[in-house]
Amino acid sequence: MTHPVVLVPLDGSPGALSALPVARRLAGLQNSPLRILHVTDETRPLGETAKSLGLEPADLRGATLEVCNGGPADRIVAVAEDREANLLVMSAQAAEVETIGAATLAAICGACCPVVLVNPNRTWDDWGLKRILALHDGSPSISGALEPAAELARATDAELIVLQVASDKRALEPGSIAPPAYVDQVQHSWPAWSEEFLHRLACLCPLAGVRVRLLVAHGDPAGETARVAGEESADLIVLAWKGPWEAPHAKTLKTLLRDAPCPIMVTRAAKPSDAPVLA
Repeated sequence: MTHPVVLVPLDGSPGALSALPVARRLAGLQNSPLRILHVTDETRPLGETAKSLGLEPADLRGATLEVCNGGPADRIVAVAEDREANLLVMSAQAAEVETIGAATLAAICGACCPVVLVNPNRTWDDWGLKRILALHDGSPSISGALEPAAELARATDAELIVLQVASDKRALEPGSIAPPAYVDQVQHSWPAWSEEFLHRLACLCPLAGVRVRLLVAHGDPAGETARVAGEESADLIVLAWKGPWEAPHAKTLKTLLRDAPCPIMVTRAAKPSDAPVLA
């Protein structure tokens, strides 16, 4: 039986190699082949291509290097689908909240699999996966979009920490569950709320064999997610994204690209009109 690959695109730019240790670790944890992808219009031997990307012989051990022609934005998405990738791992950081590379944006918008975004300004050689922090707004569409996070937690024996941030905005999607009424005194309603929350989550995101812990916070979702990720020593943040990028959309994702203390896995959530409704 073949395993879906972990795909890591490299473009030769400074910082691109930062994604490789994370991709290699994820591939090893899931027993998946690691494939390095370079999109270019130049034709040269693979050895020269590897050197131009800054790859050492050790970087290619247990991995394959694939070179293809075309525009990076289109080809990365197409190769991910052709190779049945289960994860795309890319170097990406937003110096400004609205800024992101075209290839990265195309990947998170159109890839057939979740995309893991790695901050190129940090060193990830010792990165591991013990705790996964998933932000949840209480809606069914987010529950469904967190299934890849649960699968990854199950495959790697990582703890899945689900965080719901109470703020001025509430999920209006039918079937959504709001945080406990008194976030600063959750003990009063926590047992009933957590049981109902887990029940609704498990209906759309199978949790068998997954260690799950629920947390509630209050405030700005991006700021609270970054704070909790630091306090809990999270190794991966999972965001289920509903698609639009232009302002004022994707504020949480844009901010965490700049501020998150760990890589971010972006999954795609169904549009509310397409999302399942829980009775």
